[in-house]
Amino acid sequence: MNPSESKATAAAETAGDAIVLKIGGAWRLTESLPQLDEVMPAGLGPRPVRVVPEQLAEWDTSLPLFLLRVRSWCGERKAGLDLDPLPDSLKRLFRLISESAGNQPDFEARRPELRPVLAAARRSFWRWKDSVSFLGECAIAALEVPADTRRFSWKDCFGQMVAAGPQALPIVGLLSFVIGVTFAFQTILQLRDFGAQIYVINAVGLAVVREIGPLTAAVVLAGRTGAAFAARLGDMKLGGEIDALEMLGVSPVQFLVLPRVVALALMLPTITLYSDLLGVLGGLLLNIPAAEFWTRLTHAVTLTDLNVGIVKAILFGLLIGLAGTWRGLQSERSSAGVGRAVTSAVVTGITSIILADALFAPVLRNLNF
Repeated sequence: MNPSESKATAAAETAGDAIVLKIGGAWRLTESLPQLDEVMPAGLGPRPVRVVPEQLAEWDTSLPLFLLRVRSWCGERKAGLDLDPLPDSLKRLFRLISESAGNQPDFEARRPELRPVLAAARRSFWRWKDSVSFLGECAIAALEVPADTRRFSWKDCFGQMVAAGPQALPIVGLLSFVIGVTFAFQTILQLRDFGAQIYVINAVGLAVVREIGPLTAAVVLAGRTGAAFAARLGDMKLGGEIDALEMLGVSPVQFLVLPRVVALALMLPTITLYSDLLGVLGGLLLNIPAAEFWTRLTHAVTLTDLNVGIVKAILFGLLIGLAGTWRGLQSERSSAGVGRAVTSAVVTGITSIILADALFAPVLRNLNF
C-alpha cells in the first residue's frame, strides 16, 4: 500500500523513565485519527514524553492539533515534552497553530490553572479594584473642573442632554402611562372590598411620584442612553481615539466621562417629572371626576414627595452615566468586546439603580420622609 494512503497511527511505549510516542502514516482532517486517551499508557507517574516520527508520510493541521493535546496531557502531569525529532516543517506549523490558539510558542508544559473558586475571587477583586479606581478618577476630575473649566466640554454635555432628554420622552411617557393605568386598576380592585375606592388616588399619586416615575425613567435611560455611552466609548477605544487623547495629555475621564454623567444627572429629574405626570394621568381612566381627582391628589402628594423623587432621579442619573462610561472604557479592542460592554453597561446600570432605590427606603424611613 502506498505510504501516502496509509492511515494515521500513534503508539506509545515506555523507554526507561520516559514515554516514546511514535507517530506515522498520513494525518488528514477528513479521516479518522488516533485518540490520545487510547494511545497514552494509563497509571504512569509524571514522565517526559518524546515524540518521534515513524514512517510519517504527510500531514495537515490535524497532526499539530494532536500534538497540542499531547502538550496539554504533559502539562496536567507536569511532565516535559520533546519534539526535537520531528521534521522542522512540522515544528514550524505546530508553533504557528500554538500562537493562534493563544498558547506559548515553545514546547514547555503549561502551568496548571488556579482553582475555579480562587480564579473567580481574583477576577472579582480586580473588577472591584477597577471600579473604585474609576470612581476615584471621576471624583478627582470633577474637583479639578472649577479650577480650569476648559477641561470640561460643555458642548458635548449639551449634546448628550438633548440625546438623553427629548428623544427619550416618547418611550418614557408611554411606559409611565401604561404602568400608572395598570397600577391604578390593580389597586382599586383591592380597595373595592373595603369600600375605599376613592383612596386609589392617594396610592397612585404617592407610588408614581416616589417610586414608579423615577424607576421607569431610570430603567429606560439605562437601556437606551447607558448602552449608547458604552457603545460610543467602546468604539472610540477600538479605533484608538482614546489612546490619542491620552497621548495629547487630555484626560478621557474629564473629556468623555464627566460631560455624559453630568448630562444624565441634569436631564433625568426633568424626565422623571414628565414620567410622574403621565403616570398620574393614568388614574383618570378610573371614571373619577377630574376636579375630585386633582383635589385628593394635591392633598396626598406633597412637595416633599416630589423632592424625594427628584433626588432619586439625580442619583440614578449619576449611576447610569458612570456604569455606561465605565463599561465603555473597559471594552476590549474588538467588535465582540464592544457588544459585551454594551450588555454589561445595561446590566450594571439597572442593577445599581434598583439597589440604590432599595437603600433609599430605610434611609427615608429613619429621616421621616
